[in-house]
Amino acid sequence: MLAETHVSPSQRTSDLAEARFRAAFRSLPMPILMVDPNRVRAPVIFANEAFFDLTGYSPDEVLGQSWQFLQVPGAEMASLDVVDAALHRGEAFETEFLSCRKDGSSFWSSLALSPVHDEAGHLRSVTVLLNDVSAKKQVDRDLIETKQFLEEQIERRTQDLQTALEQKTALLHEVEHRAKNSLQMTASLVLLKARRLQNPEARKVLHETAERVSALSAAHRLLYTAGDVSRLNLKEFTAELAGELVMALPDGQVDLNLNIQPLGVPASKAAALALLLNEVIGNAVKHAFPNGRQGQLTIEIGRAENGLKIAVEDDGVGLDHSPPPEGSFGKTLITMLVHQLKGRLTWHDRKPGTRAEIVMPVDAEETQFE
Repeated sequence: MLAETHVSPSQRTSDLAEARFRAAFRSLPMPILMVDPNRVRAPVIFANEAFFDLTGYSPDEVLGQSWQFLQVPGAEMASLDVVDAALHRGEAFETEFLSCRKDGSSFWSSLALSPVHDEAGHLRSVTVLLNDVSAKKQVDRDLIETKQFLEEQIERRTQDLQTALEQKTALLHEVEHRAKNSLQMTASLVLLKARRLQNPEARKVLHETAERVSALSAAHRLLYTAGDVSRLNLKEFTAELAGELVMALPDGQVDLNLNIQPLGVPASKAAALALLLNEVIGNAVKHAFPNGRQGQLTIEIGRAENGLKIAVEDDGVGLDHSPPPEGSFGKTLITMLVHQLKGRLTWHDRKPGTRAEIVMPVDAEETQFE
């Protein structure tokens, strides 16, 4: 008498569902395995044709084997141990690992675990979806290598540019240094010649010439020592120039008031502006306070609309005496310099005193100075 095997309705339902899974997966183009997570090493219980095509194995070589036979011999086990733990717990999981074909060739494979439960919620199997991602991995490696190459090229080019900039800066410093020394020597020679002249008018002309050369020398010196040869520190230069001019007067005769914003001017305009400031400030110092007259000299420098505004104001004898005489060299030089700077100069009679205002176009970025 044959023994009758009893199969519960729930078991029969699960078996039918699994059979449908296998029938559906068998013809899919994506490589698929089904493994039994309830047994040691989770043996393979199903593999579709796409899997055999990808790996080169036959069904007899795959079914019943641990799914880890796909791992490249000698490869790191830690990552697959994590997958194996997730598989036995029936957890969804995704990763990539280096797989091995039957012929020994390797390929990068993406792996996705999808647990399958019966109606009672018990874990019956785990579907393993595989995909050859070797081409993607190669693209990733190529991108990393390209990125590293570009970063190396950028770093090398940056270093080259930095070296070139340092060399250019050193050269500019040397040129400015030599120009400063030449101007100082010129001013000294002019003063030496002035001392040997008997004619007071001639000595005066040479002294004024030496003052102009000294103003140029001071501008070059500040460009050289500031660390930025492209811009003149206008506040520092004006304070030094005005201080030296006022010091030529008796002590305490004129109080100097400075209201100067921390601005700079491009080196290309430094020489002309230095000479212009020397003439305008020098005119006030020399002509506004005759015969020991005491007073105040105020210099204001700040940004104006679309440019720079410079004001030199005194409370001296007034406009009739302060401006340079018409036809004088000083007057001609001021006019020429204002024109060169594309600026505008106006004189105002304050009664008492005189105010000279210079407005010149300078880009806001050019006047920035830190």
